Amino acid sequence: MRMKLILPLISLLYFSTSQALTLNGFTSFGSVLELNARVSGIVQSVTVKSGQRVQKGDVLIKLDVTPYQARLDRALAVEKSLLPLVQTAQLELERAEELYDRDSLSQVSLKNAENILAEAEGNYQAAVADKVLAEFQLKHAVIASPVNGRVLQVHTNVAQYVDPAVSLNSMITLVNSWNMKAVALINSEQWSDYLLNKKATVQFGKRNFSGKVSYLGYKRIKQNGGLPAYEIHVSFETDEFIPAEMPVTINIKE
Repeated sequence: MRMKLILPLISLLYFSTSQALTLNGFTSFGSVLELNARVSGIVQSVTVKSGQRVQKGDVLIKLDVTPYQARLDRALAVEKSLLPLVQTAQLELERAEELYDRDSLSQVSLKNAENILAEAEGNYQAAVADKVLAEFQLKHAVIASPVNGRVLQVHTNVAQYVDPAVSLNSMITLVNSWNMKAVALINSEQWSDYLLNKKATVQFGKRNFSGKVSYLGYKRIKQNGGLPAYEIHVSFETDEFIPAEMPVTINIKE
């Protein structure tokens, strides 16, 4: 799910005193993460719900890991069985080299020993690659939160089959609700490069949050029934959950 930017209701009311601005705007999440599985499978469990607060590393969704665990177990077994063959082939080659140096072994026999070792090493490296792939698949059958944040929406259910190769739809939408931004519009007379990185305060209800101008639009946005305007963002941090699209007052300091 993508957050829709709703701009028509933002007013351009402001006052100017030594380049200070007061704007009416709305809140928006600093970052919205659309998470999806990187492997296919059947959803075994969904451990969170919309609105729930999560910490980095918390398990959000888990696929049935049975096939991936079995694949890893097999890869480990094959790797274990092939390692002695490599070691034996290495010893045989060393013995062949000694005999060849004493003119007690033909060059053809030495080459055969080299080929046997090369084949054993190739099979072993292929087994190691299979193990790495199996470990990757098993790891990514579990979707964990990459940040401290809040679940905005869950898009999947237990027993649903998912395949990222077929569908790019996210399974869960996560937001970093502690890094917020206030969005407003300014007109052409207010627009100036000096605004970027300026300190600002964001008033939400009775609380004020310190922040700074993090984005200044360079492309005009035409409002419904209004004059062309430019978008401006003020980034700020909060220790409480503030929903998106809540009205705020932005004070940009001179």
